[in-house]
Amino acid sequence: MKQPTWSMDEMVHTLSVAAMMLCAACITACSNSEDMRFPPYDNTEEVQAFWKSKPEFFQWKSPADIPADLNWENGADVPEFGDPAAKKGGTFHDYHPTYPPTFRFVGPDGSNTFRGEHRDNVEIGLITRHLDQETWIPGMAKEWAISADRKTVYFRLQDTLTYSDGTPIEVEDFFMTFFVMTSPHLKDPWYNDWYTKEYAGITKFDEKTFSVTIPEPKPDPIWYAILPPAPQHFFREFGPDYPARYQWRICPATGAYVIDSDLLKRGRSITLRRVKDWWARDLKHYRYIYNVDFIEYKIIASQDKAFEMFRQGQLDYFLGGLPRYWYDKAEIPEIYNGYIERHMFYNEFPQITWGIRLNESKPPLDNLDVRIGINYAMNFQKVIEVDFRGDKTRMQSPFSGFGKFTNPDLRARPFDPVKAREHFAAAGYTQQGPDGILQNSSGQRLSFTLTTFNSGTITPIMLRLKEEAKKAGLEIKVEGLDSTQLYKKLDQKNHELAFAGFGAQPPYPRFWDDYASENAFKTGEDGKREVVTDTHNITQTADPMLDPIIEQHRKAQTEDEVQRLSWQLAKLIEDRACTIPAWESPFYRYLCWRWVRWPATGNARQSREPLDAHMFWIDEDVKRETKQAIRDGRSFGEVLRVFDTYRKDK
Repeated sequence: MKQPTWSMDEMVHTLSVAAMMLCAACITACSNSEDMRFPPYDNTEEVQAFWKSKPEFFQWKSPADIPADLNWENGADVPEFGDPAAKKGGTFHDYHPTYPPTFRFVGPDGSNTFRGEHRDNVEIGLITRHLDQETWIPGMAKEWAISADRKTVYFRLQDTLTYSDGTPIEVEDFFMTFFVMTSPHLKDPWYNDWYTKEYAGITKFDEKTFSVTIPEPKPDPIWYAILPPAPQHFFREFGPDYPARYQWRICPATGAYVIDSDLLKRGRSITLRRVKDWWARDLKHYRYIYNVDFIEYKIIASQDKAFEMFRQGQLDYFLGGLPRYWYDKAEIPEIYNGYIERHMFYNEFPQITWGIRLNESKPPLDNLDVRIGINYAMNFQKVIEVDFRGDKTRMQSPFSGFGKFTNPDLRARPFDPVKAREHFAAAGYTQQGPDGILQNSSGQRLSFTLTTFNSGTITPIMLRLKEEAKKAGLEIKVEGLDSTQLYKKLDQKNHELAFAGFGAQPPYPRFWDDYASENAFKTGEDGKREVVTDTHNITQTADPMLDPIIEQHRKAQTEDEVQRLSWQLAKLIEDRACTIPAWESPFYRYLCWRWVRWPATGNARQSREPLDAHMFWIDEDVKRETKQAIRDGRSFGEVLRVFDTYRKDK
């Protein structure tokens, strides 16, 4: 399953210690380069044959073949990202609720909840989006240009460019990406499809210059052309046993941080180290971010335990999205005296799509009236008012936060037991049992299992929804799993109802991933319809009327066309009632010890969570000052910093 980023905040941080220890027990003490369980393997000849088999796709040309009329850009006039006041050094202590099932970032379980920490939030792309400006800035490429037909993007790599292990990054590493991502050995259908359909070719002109071509023009083709490299030396053993062979291998990084194998404590902690002599350390936009030397993630299943460790100074930072941590547990001397500070930052980023997904392939969820009735039976407004004390708002659409591409006319169905019963009756559920639960003429109860996180935060919310649903004659049985088990079940499409949150990425809503028929079913060898596993279509939506519109959206060439189709698709999906939006927030909140410093602006406008942009740093002088003040009983005064520059309702 593709996860541009599985995004789990503090609301799912109470997970199973048993699963954590199981992951640890399964890890062998192998190095990145050697594992005696597997025989030697070298795919060099396979790779060369693969490239030669597609001469129209993989091309090698000369610099003279580069169009002379290209307008090369380098972002030189873009304001610098980061704060010059930032200091380098120190160790940042954070936590994660469970040990990851793998260090792979693709393939089975590759999109796990730790992937953002060691991959998505630290890797540097060919070029990257400035998180405060609507523009591109250099990354691995120092210059770029777009062809007149908006189908080809040209890149010139930085003069000095290496992976975290010191190996130079080569143009052929981007060619290697297609060998890996389109291979059935990957065991990841989303990537197989994306890299097969979304690219038309890649061309090398010299050791630093290459181009990527896409099949159709796009409003901004750069979004599609910025490939990640696949280090040839690392993937040299990529073959049929890839998922097992690479389970715990650490891929060399292009970014500032890489997992430090020497500091790994299996099942207890994972530490990232800043890459020595990182190629971008002195470059504009990068010299004032990625500041700390080490980032340690302790594995702590209990969020309450993590908060106590934070209060003791064993952790430097704690997300404060939940009211009990922002209000109740904030009534402590460490906050009154200003040793711990509170921050609230209004951001602009596509929202995590918290909500309930209904599996249309599980009868009677294939009945539209049943699905609509369930929508009306979910009292998310009470959850917002009681559990979140009004700090959240109702998410009106699972495609929220995409600016002009979000349909402003959509409204989530409110809690209405009367309307719910009307739709249940239309589906044949007209008789009420002695416990108040509806049933049909065959005696089938209106009962479903809601699978979600086994979390001290999420479980009470689900139980509240369960009690409220009874008012509509609906029985909800709550099933709590740890995050790895949950996403595995969703990958296999074995759920009825599922509550989870998925991250979205700009610039546009992506409908093909979640709602295209080919991501729900396929025709098996026996001619029968089979479930397609390991995709994002966990509602198992398969609508021949939606598919051509989704394909139009996927191939749209102008932003006006993208907007029109986004609005149309969002409305059609709302009409299907297969996704029930839960809540959203225009800000994030966090607590940190005062030695954790942030830019004067607070953070990046387009950051989903506080640590994503890596703009923070540790001030060792302030740390010593704070610890001395604690010993002396000296107060700095309570501190609450609110950064509302990007607040919409000011």
